Amino acid sequence: MSKLIIYEYITYICLILLIIFIAVWNSIIDPSENIPRILPTIIYNIPLLVVMNKLKKNKFSTYIMTSYVMLLYFVVGVGNLAVENTKFLGTTITILSLIIFISSIFYVREKKSKINNIR
Repeated sequence: MSKLIIYEYITYICLILLIIFIAVWNSIIDPSENIPRILPTIIYNIPLLVVMNKLKKNKFSTYIMTSYVMLLYFVVGVGNLAVENTKFLGTTITILSLIIFISSIFYVREKKSKINNIR
């Protein structure tokens, strides 16, 4: 199995885990009392669903865009670490976003090196 396929699978699996975890957390584990349960789930997951849809095409630029989006989720995770009752949420979002960020960067580097070796 090539490195590209491994990085692709790691990125995609962790992205799915992040989507599921955010949806379960916001709708079942710790729903907000002030707003409907579905609203934070939709707000957090729409960018992830767009990224997941674009990752199916396996384009070089999609993985670069994914790394930028994961930086935003990393900030969200660190922000949730500051609040006592969302430390688990913050830790999980931070770890998954870092894994997705690193695997997408490694995918881009590996793909770029393969393209340069062909020329």
